[in-house]
Amino acid sequence: MRTGRRNHLAPFTNGPGAWMVVARNAIPVVGVYALGWSSRVAVFEIWFDGATALAVMLALQMRAFARNDPASFMPPGDIPRVAQPLVLALVWGFLVLLVGAPYWFTLAILHLRWFGEGFLALLLDDTEVMAALALVLASNTIEELRRGYGTMSDSEIRREFDWHFHMHLARISATLLVAFLVPRAGILALAIVLSYVEIYPMRSLRLLGGDQTLDSENASRSRD
Repeated sequence: MRTGRRNHLAPFTNGPGAWMVVARNAIPVVGVYALGWSSRVAVFEIWFDGATALAVMLALQMRAFARNDPASFMPPGDIPRVAQPLVLALVWGFLVLLVGAPYWFTLAILHLRWFGEGFLALLLDDTEVMAALALVLASNTIEELRRGYGTMSDSEIRREFDWHFHMHLARISATLLVAFLVPRAGILALAIVLSYVEIYPMRSLRLLGGDQTLDSENASRSRD
């Protein structure tokens, strides 16, 4: 099992730079004001950004756990080696459903307010939107790969999960707040808010009271 002390600023030294955060969060702004996206498409893109970031993080953290201690990570019983990736995929899918429950709850709320019948077909028919979603997925994958979960111990990975899950909750709160209060005009404001949450996370968590529930090892992990 890997050990070794990591710098408490690891999420920022190994993760995305501020410019990458701003560029990714600017995608819905460009979509609305330059490409003619509707506000509901922009809100979906913002939701998709957070949901895919969480899903990619869980996949990479699971892979790191499996590499650190494969015997204890796999379910009991003799599972053929060829079937192990399928088992891991099923476990990953279950975790995405379970841990991502705030995102699914948010999607259900947004569906009532923004989305509706035919919305998925609208997305699939728009090549610019699909290209933007693919770009967001690629960006989140690169950002999560740069965090270096494979070099962490199990305890460090758990702290990383704790930290980033709090950030996802802050992101969801900001998305719901702005989306329902100021729809189309709020897309730019939401992009600024989400960039602020990612660049200055502790300030954001303090506003929401989330810093009180963080592990002590995570207490000072911020640029601010």
